[in-house]
Amino acid sequence: MPHSELMVGNKAVAYGAKLARIEVTSAYPITPQTTIVQYLAEFVAKGELDAKFIEVESEISAQISVQGASFAGARTFTATSGPGLFYMHHPMYGLRRPVVMAVVHRGAKSMQPDHTDLMAQRDTGWIHLYCEDNQEVLDTTIMAFKIAEDERVHLPVALGMDGYILSYTAEPVEIPDQEDVDKWLPPFNPKYGLGEPLPYGEWKLAQPIRGYGTQEAWIEHHEHMMKAKKIIKEVDEQYYKAFGRKYGGLFEEYKCEDADAVIIAMGTIASTARSAITKLQEDGYKVGLIKLKTFRPFPDVELREIAKKYKAIGVIDRNVSLGSGGVVFSELRGALYDMNERPNVIGFHTGMAGKEVTPQHINYIAKKTLRSINEKVDQVEWV
Repeated sequence: MPHSELMVGNKAVAYGAKLARIEVTSAYPITPQTTIVQYLAEFVAKGELDAKFIEVESEISAQISVQGASFAGARTFTATSGPGLFYMHHPMYGLRRPVVMAVVHRGAKSMQPDHTDLMAQRDTGWIHLYCEDNQEVLDTTIMAFKIAEDERVHLPVALGMDGYILSYTAEPVEIPDQEDVDKWLPPFNPKYGLGEPLPYGEWKLAQPIRGYGTQEAWIEHHEHMMKAKKIIKEVDEQYYKAFGRKYGGLFEEYKCEDADAVIIAMGTIASTARSAITKLQEDGYKVGLIKLKTFRPFPDVELREIAKKYKAIGVIDRNVSLGSGGVVFSELRGALYDMNERPNVIGFHTGMAGKEVTPQHINYIAKKTLRSINEKVDQVEWV
């Protein structure tokens, strides 16, 4: 039977991987990710998880280990943070295997959380899913395998969770029954694995990628990324029918029915924004929240469709692309460029290097976004 436990985010990730019955895991310790693989090591040692735990000397070896295991036909999982993720960058690029990785956000130059680590991997060809709380962390871990292993996708998935705020903070989490997860997520059964008795030429032709590193390969990878949007939405609905929880697939609109303006947030900032938006609406402010769940593939068409309803959008970036600006801000402005009538788009940087984001910050952001409808305001601001 499903049951609830009080658990930190890192344990929620490990439980999700355990429920998904991963077969191979490998990781290298780095704060604030380390305890994810400690929990997995305990599950393996106690016989609760029938998986191979590969000890390695670095993050790049961990990434290559799980990729090799995936090529051999195993369901694989790894986890890392910040500098460890940067160390994995090379083998991540252009990967066409359904590897799942948890990224516990940590800044590039800080032990504290922001989204610069995973944002720096936005062009590697991995699907990016961001989590708001520990329940979503567990559920997204399970859903990530369903998305990645779908033959229409066959791509790696990275799920992001804010370090410390989630990784080391305990919240009540409902753990699904193993039998129910087994029905919903059957064993990984790739069409061809390295163990198949096939001539090399025939095996190569059977792979979902044509000519590794060629322009044709990049085109195919990009096409699969764009097709993944449909599958992400399908999996979110399927999970809801099976377990009673859903997260919007690509994004979630919260209290947007009568809104003149909305703010866009990701990760734990979305949780703070929910309470702030609720209070603002009680006080008469017509502002809502869009929680961006999927950053890659970027839901450009879908956001264009809903943007027609609003006069202004405030984008909260817990990141910065040095020399350019907020990554989500830039992506959204590009997506809306061809609209004949488009809302004002205002950018806000906050939460960098663990800076606390309070309801007061959200209030300021929401009110400035509303003001931009009728008056000129600075387009980008650090809060």
